[in-house]
Amino acid sequence: MIIRSVEGIIQMLDADYMEHEDIHKRIRGVCIDSRKVVEGNLYIPIKGARNNGHNYVKQAIEQGAAAVLWNKSEPNPPSEVTVILVDDTTAALQQLAYGYRNQLRLKVIGVTGSNGKTSTKDILAGMLSSRYITQKTLGNYNNEIGVPLTLLSLSENTQVAVVEMGMENLEELDFLSRMVRPDIALITNVGTAHLENLGSMENIAKAKVEITHGLKPHGLLIYNGDQPLLKEAVTLAAISGDKQIKTFGEAETNDMRLTYVKQGAKGISFSVNEEETIFSVPLLGKHQAVNAMGALLCARALELSDIEIQSGMARMEKTGMRNELIQAKRSYILNDSYKSNPQSCIAALDTLALFDSPYKIAVLADMLDLGAESDRIHFQLGKRLAHYRLNEILTYGEMSAYITQGALQECASDVFIRHFNDKDELIAYLMPYRDKDCMMLIKGSRGLQMDEVVDALCESQH
Repeated sequence: MIIRSVEGIIQMLDADYMEHEDIHKRIRGVCIDSRKVVEGNLYIPIKGARNNGHNYVKQAIEQGAAAVLWNKSEPNPPSEVTVILVDDTTAALQQLAYGYRNQLRLKVIGVTGSNGKTSTKDILAGMLSSRYITQKTLGNYNNEIGVPLTLLSLSENTQVAVVEMGMENLEELDFLSRMVRPDIALITNVGTAHLENLGSMENIAKAKVEITHGLKPHGLLIYNGDQPLLKEAVTLAAISGDKQIKTFGEAETNDMRLTYVKQGAKGISFSVNEEETIFSVPLLGKHQAVNAMGALLCARALELSDIEIQSGMARMEKTGMRNELIQAKRSYILNDSYKSNPQSCIAALDTLALFDSPYKIAVLADMLDLGAESDRIHFQLGKRLAHYRLNEILTYGEMSAYITQGALQECASDVFIRHFNDKDELIAYLMPYRDKDCMMLIKGSRGLQMDEVVDALCESQH
């Protein structure tokens, strides 16, 4: 984490301040939540749409904040600690992160993509930790607030940082990339997430390629070469000649291609480019082998041996609610309740298909942020379900009613299909299945909070 004197922070921000005797005090880390401030933190009150962090400064000081940033326009600054005056605390947080990143001697890998960026981040950080002191984005701290907090959490002795970067609109990744200044940029794929904001798949691909805007001289871009839209966007970006570009995927034209893959109960095994080495990832689904290939290209670029890569992958720390296999009494739950869009939904169904279970239930909730085409996309997904051997299709939420319609139109008559508008009713329906040999896929966008269904099914199971 950032450790600097209060005076040093003032200099990094080129800011005004209110005189106080503790200006030489050392700051240890930053915090934007007054409830989570620990001794020595710099408290940065963020002014949002609903909450104004300036209102909680007293609590932050009581918790041990050594200094605070303060919007000049806000009344009643505190007098107990040094107050650093800025025009905008969010912009100051970002400026501080940029300055700190430039003081660190480390390699930074930026990861983005419509799907798979968190899993890829986890896989890559696991690989790299076998040789380097490695830190990664925690949870999904991948936006204009989360990314600077990630940078400011890095230790001075960190050798490699894996920074996840998300976006919802054009120019957001441009901004984040110029702050992060990655040595390697990795794009997992392009999908329909944020179609509502960006209007077209071409715009989504263009937005993802913005990760290269801050790529350091002689940097490396790694991307999924199976996607024509992404390939076209990279070509249109006319990335300068001092940069390297490598691709991964299943097509033979890629620098790294998938040549063997096998799903086991505890993870996926795969090999690349007809090589003898078989890698194992403790994650479920063929798509995770593809994600791991992007990470593998990064690790090899940083000179890790295959033995180090495999050792690190085995120890990877997984972010929760993403394709976890959980046992609930006699049944199994494939928990993918963190987010949903058509591409990740198909990937989850493909993973479900790999398992040999006598009875399979797909529990699917709404996919959000799909724009004007949302009803059609849900309906098409419902029709697509006919390609899978499912015994039951259960849907929850307003838009998922269109999944039900598509499934009813296309699926065989022996598939039980039902739509739920009430989550408690859905949970009550699923409860008896815990005592049966079956597998349930539970998936939906985060806003539908399908993890509540998973938690209910897992409670009191012993």
